[in-house]
Amino acid sequence: MRQPGVCLPLAAILAVLTGGCETLKLKPTEVAVAAPPQNYFAPAKTGEQFRRVALLPMHSGNLPDQYVRALDAAFLSELSKRGLFEIVPVSRTQMESLFGERQFASTDPLPADALKQLQERYGVDGILFTDLTHFSPYRPVSMGVRTKLVAANTGQIRWAFDYVFDAGNATVAGAAKRFQMTYSNEQQPLTSDGGSILLSPTRFAKYVANETYASLLHE
Repeated sequence: MRQPGVCLPLAAILAVLTGGCETLKLKPTEVAVAAPPQNYFAPAKTGEQFRRVALLPMHSGNLPDQYVRALDAAFLSELSKRGLFEIVPVSRTQMESLFGERQFASTDPLPADALKQLQERYGVDGILFTDLTHFSPYRPVSMGVRTKLVAANTGQIRWAFDYVFDAGNATVAGAAKRFQMTYSNEQQPLTSDGGSILLSPTRFAKYVANETYASLLHE
Protein backbone atom coordinates (compact mmCIF):
# COMPACT_ATOMS: atom_id res chain seq x y z
CA MET A 1 0.00 0.00 0.00
CA ARG A 2 2.89 2.38 0.48
CA GLN A 3 2.99 4.87 -2.37
CA PRO A 4 6.53 5.65 -3.64
CA GLY A 5 7.70 9.18 -3.14
CA VAL A 6 5.13 10.35 -0.63
CA CYS A 7 7.33 10.32 2.50
CA LEU A 8 8.85 13.77 2.31
CA PRO A 9 10.27 15.87 5.20
CA LEU A 10 7.56 17.56 7.24
CA ALA A 11 7.39 21.35 7.58
CA ALA A 12 8.33 22.57 11.05
CA ILE A 13 5.72 25.30 11.12
CA LEU A 14 2.06 25.06 10.19
CA ALA A 15 1.30 28.40 8.53
CA VAL A 16 -2.14 29.75 7.82
CA LEU A 17 -1.49 31.87 4.80
CA THR A 18 -3.36 34.97 3.82
CA GLY A 19 -3.44 36.86 0.59
CA GLY A 20 -5.48 38.88 -1.83
CA CYS A 21 -8.28 37.19 -3.73
CA GLU A 22 -11.09 38.00 -6.09
CA THR A 23 -14.51 38.75 -4.70
CA LEU A 24 -16.46 36.67 -7.22
CA LYS A 25 -18.51 34.12 -5.27
CA LEU A 26 -19.07 30.63 -6.61
CA LYS A 27 -21.89 28.13 -6.22
CA PRO A 28 -21.29 24.40 -5.62
CA THR A 29 -22.64 23.59 -9.08
CA GLU A 30 -19.98 25.83 -10.63
CA VAL A 31 -17.10 23.75 -9.24
CA ALA A 32 -15.96 20.65 -11.09
CA VAL A 33 -16.51 17.31 -9.33
CA ALA A 34 -13.34 15.25 -8.88
CA ALA A 35 -13.36 11.47 -8.77
CA PRO A 36 -12.58 10.19 -5.26
CA PRO A 37 -9.11 8.71 -4.69
CA GLN A 38 -8.96 4.99 -5.51
CA ASN A 39 -5.73 4.13 -3.69
CA TYR A 40 -7.31 2.04 -0.96
CA PHE A 41 -7.60 -1.59 0.06
CA ALA A 42 -10.76 -3.22 1.40
CA PRO A 43 -11.20 -7.00 1.08
CA ALA A 44 -14.58 -8.17 -0.15
CA LYS A 45 -15.15 -10.28 2.95
CA THR A 46 -13.92 -8.72 6.14
CA GLY A 47 -15.62 -10.77 8.85
CA GLU A 48 -17.64 -9.38 11.72
CA GLN A 49 -18.49 -5.70 11.86
CA PHE A 50 -16.52 -3.42 14.13
CA ARG A 51 -18.61 -1.83 16.85
CA ARG A 52 -15.95 0.14 18.72
CA VAL A 53 -12.67 1.42 17.23
CA ALA A 54 -9.66 3.04 18.89
CA LEU A 55 -8.43 6.03 16.88
CA LEU A 56 -4.71 6.42 17.59
CA PRO A 57 -3.10 9.87 17.43
CA MET A 58 -1.75 10.87 14.04
CA HIS A 59 1.88 9.94 13.44
CA SER A 60 3.49 13.12 12.16
CA GLY A 61 7.25 12.99 12.63
CA ASN A 62 8.56 16.27 14.02
CA LEU A 63 5.50 18.46 13.48
CA PRO A 64 4.86 20.47 16.69
CA ASP A 65 2.13 19.10 18.93
CA GLN A 66 -0.10 22.18 18.80
CA TYR A 67 -0.45 21.77 15.05
CA VAL A 68 -0.88 18.01 15.14
CA ARG A 69 -3.71 18.42 17.63
CA ALA A 70 -5.59 20.48 15.04
CA LEU A 71 -5.12 17.70 12.48
CA ASP A 72 -6.19 15.07 15.01
CA ALA A 73 -9.36 17.05 15.65
CA ALA A 74 -10.12 17.39 11.93
CA PHE A 75 -9.81 13.65 11.30
CA LEU A 76 -11.81 12.74 14.40
CA SER A 77 -14.57 15.15 13.37
CA GLU A 78 -14.86 13.82 9.81
CA LEU A 79 -14.74 10.18 10.90
CA SER A 80 -17.42 10.81 13.53
CA LYS A 81 -19.74 12.31 10.91
CA ARG A 82 -19.89 8.97 9.11
CA GLY A 83 -21.39 7.14 12.09
CA LEU A 84 -19.70 3.86 11.18
CA PHE A 85 -18.88 2.73 14.71
CA GLU A 86 -18.20 4.09 18.17
CA ILE A 87 -14.87 5.91 18.17
CA VAL A 88 -12.49 5.93 21.13
CA PRO A 89 -9.82 8.62 20.61
CA VAL A 90 -6.53 7.65 22.27
CA SER A 91 -4.41 10.64 23.27
CA ARG A 92 -0.63 10.94 23.05
CA THR A 93 -0.47 11.08 26.83
CA GLN A 94 -2.37 7.79 27.05
CA MET A 95 -0.08 6.25 24.43
CA GLU A 96 2.99 7.34 26.37
CA SER A 97 1.57 5.89 29.58
CA LEU A 98 0.87 2.53 27.93
CA PHE A 99 3.85 2.12 25.62
CA GLY A 100 6.41 4.84 26.38
CA GLU A 101 5.73 6.24 22.87
CA ARG A 102 3.44 9.13 21.99
CA GLN A 103 2.53 7.86 18.51
CA PHE A 104 2.83 4.81 16.27
CA ALA A 105 3.09 4.82 12.49
CA SER A 106 1.05 2.25 10.61
CA THR A 107 4.30 0.74 9.33
CA ASP A 108 6.07 0.63 12.73
CA PRO A 109 6.89 -2.66 14.45
CA LEU A 110 4.59 -2.60 17.47
CA PRO A 111 5.48 -3.56 21.03
CA ALA A 112 4.51 -7.09 22.00
CA ASP A 113 0.80 -7.37 22.85
CA ALA A 114 0.18 -3.71 21.88
CA LEU A 115 -3.06 -4.57 20.07
CA LYS A 116 -4.19 -6.74 22.96
CA GLN A 117 -3.44 -3.95 25.46
CA LEU A 118 -5.48 -1.46 23.45
CA GLN A 119 -8.31 -3.96 23.05
CA GLU A 120 -8.49 -4.68 26.77
CA ARG A 121 -7.93 -1.11 27.98
CA TYR A 122 -10.53 0.52 25.73
CA GLY A 123 -12.87 -2.36 24.95
CA VAL A 124 -12.36 -2.04 21.17
CA ASP A 125 -12.47 -4.56 18.36
CA GLY A 126 -10.69 -2.36 15.81
CA ILE A 127 -7.69 -0.02 15.83
CA LEU A 128 -7.18 2.81 13.33
CA PHE A 129 -3.68 4.10 12.56
CA THR A 130 -3.12 7.40 10.71
CA ASP A 131 0.17 8.69 9.28
CA LEU A 132 0.92 12.12 7.88
CA THR A 133 3.32 11.05 5.12
CA HIS A 134 3.76 14.43 3.46
CA PHE A 135 2.91 17.98 4.41
CA SER A 136 3.43 21.39 2.84
CA PRO A 137 1.53 24.33 4.35
CA TYR A 138 2.53 26.75 1.61
CA ARG A 139 0.34 27.40 -1.36
CA PRO A 140 -0.48 25.15 -3.08
CA VAL A 141 -1.04 23.26 0.17
CA SER A 142 -0.56 19.49 0.03
CA MET A 143 -1.02 16.67 2.50
CA GLY A 144 -0.25 12.95 2.29
CA VAL A 145 -2.20 10.47 4.43
CA ARG A 146 -1.72 6.77 5.03
CA THR A 147 -4.26 4.95 7.22
CA LYS A 148 -4.82 1.37 8.30
CA LEU A 149 -7.73 -0.20 10.18
CA VAL A 150 -6.86 -3.51 11.82
CA ALA A 151 -8.75 -6.09 13.85
CA ALA A 152 -7.64 -5.86 17.47
CA ASN A 153 -7.75 -9.61 18.08
CA THR A 154 -5.89 -10.76 14.95
CA GLY A 155 -4.06 -7.75 13.51
CA GLN A 156 -5.74 -8.42 10.15
CA ILE A 157 -5.89 -5.37 7.90
CA ARG A 158 -9.53 -4.61 7.24
CA TRP A 159 -9.08 -1.34 5.35
CA ALA A 160 -6.10 0.75 4.22
CA PHE A 161 -5.66 4.01 2.32
CA ASP A 162 -2.64 5.92 0.99
CA TYR A 163 -2.85 9.15 -1.02
CA VAL A 164 -1.27 12.58 -1.44
CA PHE A 165 -3.76 15.45 -1.79
CA ASP A 166 -2.12 18.29 -3.70
CA ALA A 167 -4.07 21.51 -4.19
CA GLY A 168 -1.78 22.23 -7.14
CA ASN A 169 -3.80 19.59 -8.96
CA ALA A 170 -6.87 21.28 -10.43
CA THR A 171 -9.18 18.35 -9.67
CA VAL A 172 -8.08 18.24 -6.01
CA ALA A 173 -8.46 22.01 -5.67
CA GLY A 174 -11.93 21.81 -7.21
CA ALA A 175 -12.98 18.98 -4.89
CA ALA A 176 -11.72 20.93 -1.85
CA LYS A 177 -13.69 24.01 -2.89
CA ARG A 178 -16.81 21.95 -3.45
CA PHE A 179 -16.36 20.33 -0.02
CA GLN A 180 -16.18 23.73 1.65
CA MET A 181 -19.28 25.00 -0.12
CA THR A 182 -21.29 21.82 0.46
CA TYR A 183 -20.28 20.55 3.89
CA SER A 184 -18.49 23.25 5.82
CA ASN A 185 -20.35 24.92 8.68
CA GLU A 186 -18.12 27.98 8.42
CA GLN A 187 -20.01 30.95 7.03
CA GLN A 188 -17.13 32.33 4.97
CA PRO A 189 -17.52 33.40 1.34
CA LEU A 190 -15.76 31.22 -1.21
CA THR A 191 -14.05 33.19 -3.93
CA SER A 192 -12.96 32.12 -7.38
CA ASP A 193 -9.39 31.43 -6.23
CA GLY A 194 -10.56 28.89 -3.64
CA GLY A 195 -10.92 31.06 -0.57
CA SER A 196 -9.98 29.89 2.89
CA ILE A 197 -9.78 26.14 2.28
CA LEU A 198 -6.88 26.52 -0.17
CA LEU A 199 -5.15 29.05 2.07
CA SER A 200 -5.46 27.22 5.40
CA PRO A 201 -3.84 23.81 6.01
CA THR A 202 -6.18 23.13 8.93
CA ARG A 203 -9.29 23.71 6.79
CA PHE A 204 -7.76 21.72 3.93
CA ALA A 205 -7.21 18.88 6.44
CA LYS A 206 -10.98 18.54 6.93
CA TYR A 207 -11.43 17.98 3.20
CA VAL A 208 -8.54 15.49 3.23
CA ALA A 209 -10.10 13.60 6.15
CA ASN A 210 -13.50 13.53 4.45
CA GLU A 211 -11.99 12.08 1.27
CA THR A 212 -9.81 9.64 3.20
CA TYR A 213 -12.78 8.07 4.98
CA ALA A 214 -15.03 8.04 1.90
CA SER A 215 -13.93 4.49 1.05
CA LEU A 216 -14.28 3.23 4.63
CA LEU A 217 -17.47 1.20 4.87
CA HIS A 218 -19.16 -0.03 8.02
CA GLU A 219 -16.86 -2.70 9.43
